Amino acid sequence: MPTSSAEETIQRLIFSLSELEQLGQTLISGHSNFNVSSKTYLRITLGTLQVTRGAILCYHPTDNYLTVAASAPELDSTPIEIEPDEVSSILDCSHVEIGSPPEELQDFINRNSDLFNGTAMHRLWVPLKIHDEFLGILGLGEFLGRDKLEEWEQELLTILAHQISIAIAYTRIVEGIQSEKFRLFMLAESAPQICQLLQPEDAAEQVLHQAVALLDANMGCLMLVHPQQQMLELLDAFPKSLISENGDHLQSISLKDINITSPETKDKTALNMLASVVGEGRTNRCSAKMDDVFGGRNLMVGPIQGRDGDILGVLIVGDKEERGGRTLEFTEEDEMLLDSFAKQAGVAIENAHLHQEALEARELQSEMEEARKIQENLIPDTLPEIPGYEVAGYYVPRGPVGGDYFDCIELPNGGWGLSIADVSGKGMQAALLMATLRAGLLSEISSSKARTDTELIDMNEELIEMAMTLNSLLYVSGTEEKYATFFYSHLNPETDLLTSLNGGHNPPLIVRKDGNIQWLGQEIGGLPLGMFPNEMVPAIAEYQAEQTKLESGDVVVYYTDGVTETVNIDDEFYDDERLEQDAIACADNDAPSICNFIQKAVTDFQGDADQFDDLTLLVLRKK
Repeated sequence: MPTSSAEETIQRLIFSLSELEQLGQTLISGHSNFNVSSKTYLRITLGTLQVTRGAILCYHPTDNYLTVAASAPELDSTPIEIEPDEVSSILDCSHVEIGSPPEELQDFINRNSDLFNGTAMHRLWVPLKIHDEFLGILGLGEFLGRDKLEEWEQELLTILAHQISIAIAYTRIVEGIQSEKFRLFMLAESAPQICQLLQPEDAAEQVLHQAVALLDANMGCLMLVHPQQQMLELLDAFPKSLISENGDHLQSISLKDINITSPETKDKTALNMLASVVGEGRTNRCSAKMDDVFGGRNLMVGPIQGRDGDILGVLIVGDKEERGGRTLEFTEEDEMLLDSFAKQAGVAIENAHLHQEALEARELQSEMEEARKIQENLIPDTLPEIPGYEVAGYYVPRGPVGGDYFDCIELPNGGWGLSIADVSGKGMQAALLMATLRAGLLSEISSSKARTDTELIDMNEELIEMAMTLNSLLYVSGTEEKYATFFYSHLNPETDLLTSLNGGHNPPLIVRKDGNIQWLGQEIGGLPLGMFPNEMVPAIAEYQAEQTKLESGDVVVYYTDGVTETVNIDDEFYDDERLEQDAIACADNDAPSICNFIQKAVTDFQGDADQFDDLTLLVLRKK
C-alpha cells in the first residue's frame, strides 16, 4: 500500500473512531437513540470502508420481520418477513456473500430479490447481534475501486457491526426501561387519582380505563361479586360495544357448579378461570382459544380485594396490543402489574362506597377544584418581558383537568421560546402527557447553544432535532391514541426573526401592521408528537421549520382548537374567518388587550352552549 494511501486510511480510521465515540457518548447521555443516529452509523461505516452503498436493517422479534433503519440510497421501508430458521442461518455466519449464500437463505433472498438485487444490499451481509440475540443486518453494496474487501477491512467491518449492534441493543434496553418506568409511574400515580373519585360509577370507570391503559389492553371489564348468589355482575366494560357483541350473559355470570382448575392447567376456560380467581384470590390468564365468554380473547383476570381480604370483584383485561395493532399474550410481569393495580382498585372501590353516603356534593366539588389548581400550576401565571415585544396568554380548561399548554421561556442563547400544545383527550392521562411534554421541552431548550447571526440557519435543524426528541419521548411515554399537537417558535429579538416548527397544530395567525393576514407554519409539515415512532416520521411527514421577519406593529396569535372549534347553540363554529376578523379589529391594542378581546369574542359567540374544549391563547406583538 502506498504511503499516502496508508496515511489517508489511518486518518479515515481515526476520524471514524472519533465519531463512533461521540455517538456512543450521546447515546449514553440519553440525548439520542439508534433511531436518530442510524444514518450516522451507516455513513461512518460506508466512509470508513470506502463503500458506496449500504443499509442497516433492524429485526423485530415479536413478528419476525426486518425494517430499514438507514440506507444509501433510500430503500423501500416496507417490512421484510423473515422465518426463524433463516434468522438462525444468518446468526451462524460471520458474513453472507449474496452471490453464494447458504442454502437456507436462498429462499429469503429470492423472495426479496426486487429489494436486494442491484441496491444497497446486493454484495455482503453482516449479522448484527449481541451474543446469540439477532438484532438485524448490515448490508453492503458496491466497493469503491475493488471487487471485494481485504482481510483487514473485513475485520474492521466486524468491529463496526459490533458497534452498531451495541447501539441497537442499548437503545432497546433504554426504551424498555423508559416504558417500564412510565408504567410504574402510572401505577404510583393511579392510587391517589382513583382513590379521590368518590362516586362508585366514576371510580369503576376510572379503574377500568387505568387498567386498560396500564396493561396496553384493547378491552376490559370490571365485575363485582355477590357472595350469597355466587354471581359476578358487570359494573363497567371497555369498549361499551363489548356488551352488545357478547350478549346479555356478560351482565351477570353464575359461578355455581363451575370447576376451579389449577393455575398450571393449560386448558382452563374463561369461566373456570373467573371462578378460580374469585375462589383463590390469584391473578390468572387464558389464551384466546379457551375464551368462551368474551368473544375469543387473550385474557388476564385479577382479584379486587377489600381491606378485610374479601374478594369484591375481578378486573379483566384482554388482547394486549402492541404499537401497530398486533395482539400479544400477557406476561408474568403483566400479571404482577395487574395484581398490584387490582389491590389499589379494591381500595378505590371501597372508598367510593364509603364516601358516597358520608360526603356531600360540595366536598366532592372541592376535591375536583384542588385537582384543577394542581393542573393550573403547570401554566405560567405571568409571562416575562421580551425587549421590544409584548406577550400575553389565556387558559381555561374545559373540565377540572385539561390538556392544553402554553409558555414563553427565556433561552440560554438570548432568544425566546414560545410554545403551545394540545394533548389528545382529557383528564389525568392527558395532563400527565402534557406534563411530560413540558418537562421534555424545558430540558431541550435549556441545553440550547448560543448562536451568532451567521449561524441562524442552524436554528432550523435545531428545532427539527428538538421535535424528533420530543416525539420519541411522548411516543414512549404515551399510550395508544395519546399524542400532542405542538407549535414552537424561536424569537430572536435582535434580528426580529421568528423561526417556527409545526407539529400538527393549528397554524398561528399573523396580523401585519398593514392589515394583511398570514397563517404561520401553514406550509410546513410535521406530525403531532407521540403519534408514531421516530423511524416512521420521515416516511409520513418530516418536521420542517420556517423563518418569518416581524415588523413593528405585527401581531402573532397562537391558539388551540378550543378557539376556532367553539360551537354556539346553533351548532355554528367560531372558525378561522371569525378569528381573522376579531384579530384585525383589535390588532392596534397591546398584547393583553388583544388576548382579552379574542377571548371575550369567543365566549360571547359560545353564548349558552357548553364549552367545547380547553380555551388557550398566546399573543405576541412587536412594539
